[in-house]
Amino acid sequence: TLLGWALFGIVGGVGLLLLVATVPRSLLGILRRKRMDLFVYQLPDALSAIASSLRAGTNLARALEQVAEQQPRPTSQEFSVVLSEYKVGQRLEDALDRMHRRIPRTEVELMNSAIAISRAVGGNLADTLETLAATLREKAQIEGKIDALTAMGRMQGWVVGLLPIGVGAMLFGREPEAMAALFDEPVGWAVLVVVGIMMYLAFLMIRKIVNIDV
Repeated sequence: TLLGWALFGIVGGVGLLLLVATVPRSLLGILRRKRMDLFVYQLPDALSAIASSLRAGTNLARALEQVAEQQPRPTSQEFSVVLSEYKVGQRLEDALDRMHRRIPRTEVELMNSAIAISRAVGGNLADTLETLAATLREKAQIEGKIDALTAMGRMQGWVVGLLPIGVGAMLFGREPEAMAALFDEPVGWAVLVVVGIMMYLAFLMIRKIVNIDV
């Protein structure tokens, strides 16, 4: 923090403090989203495996145990937690609800609803899970096509965010005395704040446009 104050003045110090405060949380959020995305990607295969086990005459608890043993991470980890809670006396529906709180995705909610309804009123759970798995695969294919079509828009968002920073760094290298006013004068601080807010709003607008829910 002291280095930031010495090099960039008040704005640099505040900026460094903000980076230290936000970057670890942002990285943790990115890792958490990637893990949830991977779980959702693996979920159709897990549902198909559960359906196959049920058709073979296995009960639901044993089918979930086979998923926990045979599926890759993080699917195996999440179902292992569900089974651990179930084996110590928790209701299976409650254990699945806690998994949904850890992975708050629509796909997990649909799976939990299918299992809860089947256990409450009966029905062919194997066929229901197989149908759900096929639906989730189709949903994933559509989302993949949308991601490909909106890739240019996402790239434009990064350009909008990074280009002013790159231009500012280049100008600071060529005209350090002129650019120093941005960091040493109150007017310069105000300009940086306004530019930062405008860049952030532009990034949010582009992100809102290219994020399409299926």
